Amino acid sequence: MAIAALSTLSAACGDDDAPSGSSTSSTSSSSSTSSSSGSSGNASSSSSGGDGSDAGEEASSSTFALTSPAFQEGGDIPKEHSCDGAGESIPLAWSGAPAGTKSFAIVMRDKTFENGGNNYHWVLWDIPASTTSLPKGIAKTASPDPPGGGAKQAKWSFGEELGYGNMCPISGPPTHTYELTLLAFTDASIPVEGATDPKDIDALLQAKKAGSASLSGKYTKQ
Repeated sequence: MAIAALSTLSAACGDDDAPSGSSTSSTSSSSSTSSSSGSSGNASSSSSGGDGSDAGEEASSSTFALTSPAFQEGGDIPKEHSCDGAGESIPLAWSGAPAGTKSFAIVMRDKTFENGGNNYHWVLWDIPASTTSLPKGIAKTASPDPPGGGAKQAKWSFGEELGYGNMCPISGPPTHTYELTLLAFTDASIPVEGATDPKDIDALLQAKKAGSASLSGKYTKQ
């Protein structure tokens, strides 16, 4: 996409991330909260019943952890996942899901550029419970395979393209922090009630989660 187009979009929506191709938090729980260090990255996690139940209580002895073979917790995310590279989605792996988990979702946000909460780079949900990792370069389609099994993707906050929206901070601080959050659900499919905006879809997912784990990294525009 031409530089002029990128600049126009950035000026129009206040976006610090150009749409050239392509977050650490935890949720509170009445039952358990845990942290873990993975071999490739550290993740914070928590379990709670999205519908009032404690779905993760039985798994309290097992830590729900999200990691990436590409970077450590708080480390530098490789440029191949940015507009300076191929803009491919980030590879991920996880373990210790809450008992009764039937599906997962991945949400990625730019925590440096809040933009009124419209800072989503990736929303992928209805990931089958049998899935424990995602390779890099997930297809930018409504129903990507992998992960298959009915998984769905929303558009990102900075354009109409579906799937992973790459990191490309072009305004504000040159280094931005990105947060990837893995959500677990006790339902095999989460209805989004016709929502298409990633912020609205995330709100619906957050209301139904049984647990979560997160991983953060940073990227500096080159």
